[in-house]
Amino acid sequence: MGKTPNFFRCQRNKPFRFSVSEVMTIVIAFHQLGYRDFKTYYTHFVCRYLTNEFPE
Repeated sequence: MGKTPNFFRCQRNKPFRFSVSEVMTIVIAFHQLGYRDFKTYYTHFVCRYLTNEFPE
């Protein structure tokens, strides 16, 4: 087949911004609110209403 392209082997060097409990809160709210896709939910709901709930 050949060699695997480099973009499959890249690793992110950025630290993770959210704790596990914060991610679970966001995912549970996503399912309860009935959004169809996560990007719309995140930009319309999380960025507007939940940013104060998750300190940096």
